[in-house]
Amino acid sequence: MTRVIIFLAPIAVVIGLLYFRAQQREQLKRIQTAEAAAQEATGRAADADERSDKFKREMLKLQAEELLRPRTTASSNSPNAPKPEHPAAKLFRDPEMRAAMRKEHERAIERSAKQLVSSNLIEQLQLTPEQAATLRDLVKKKHAPGMEMTMVLLNGELSDAELAQAGRNMRDQRAAADSEIRAFLGDERYAAYAWQEDSEVERSRIKEFRAKLAEASATLTPAQEDDLVRAMYDERVATAFTHDFHNPHTFDMDQLADIFSEASLDQFMREMDQLNERIILRVQSILGPEQSGEFAQSLRDDFERSKVTVKMTAALFPVRRRN
Repeated sequence: MTRVIIFLAPIAVVIGLLYFRAQQREQLKRIQTAEAAAQEATGRAADADERSDKFKREMLKLQAEELLRPRTTASSNSPNAPKPEHPAAKLFRDPEMRAAMRKEHERAIERSAKQLVSSNLIEQLQLTPEQAATLRDLVKKKHAPGMEMTMVLLNGELSDAELAQAGRNMRDQRAAADSEIRAFLGDERYAAYAWQEDSEVERSRIKEFRAKLAEASATLTPAQEDDLVRAMYDERVATAFTHDFHNPHTFDMDQLADIFSEASLDQFMREMDQLNERIILRVQSILGPEQSGEFAQSLRDDFERSKVTVKMTAALFPVRRRN
């Protein structure tokens, strides 16, 4: 749903796996057994990464409700009492936990760079293998500050001023890396790269939708795919988000506590829900009736998954407890 999910989802995965490890062993066994049975029934061989991703998604489903359930204490009724720390928040202070989160972040950045600098983009920009490798490294450099900012948001010991400065540093580093990409590609090729990057959210959704259609023995034409991406992108860009989590580098870094407040996140979810409904209406002129129904369901399913991931992770950000 948002670029920030690139960094939130790995945290949610690690939290789910570590926080409930002791209590949920039987559930994990059931998931593994069910997954193995499903694979045997369908006769499809998934590689190790795909199995791991599916397993993690099932873990998130099982743990989201418990992780988001409000914790109450005897003093919670006092209006002046500080907000209690979520029991899982202590994981962020654990060195092993932070190392695991950082590793997951790095893997997410690596996957994102490979998806962006795809064979199609390489061909379009006429890059040599060496140039493609350089561009991937620059893309990773551009996204690395976002990973660092997420780790900063998990640090409950920083003051508001320190958080704001860290955010500005992140934004400057990202801008500098983007300038390197422009200098490396030149203006014309950079424009093609920038469109690929800016529309990544939409193209990822279309990829998922195409896979669902394939399961139903249906397809999308190349023209339909291009029109869908453009329609979804145009609708998103035209939306005046209160706080645009698609582009967190545009945040007012002096307002991070307000931006990550429950009210702010709820407002963003409402704005995304409204955006999705506008997209669903618009694409009816691009898709057939059956395709339109499948697309609407796919979009709503993706929204629900993203909503859980964002809320489950952001609920634990120490910066939220300053509200």
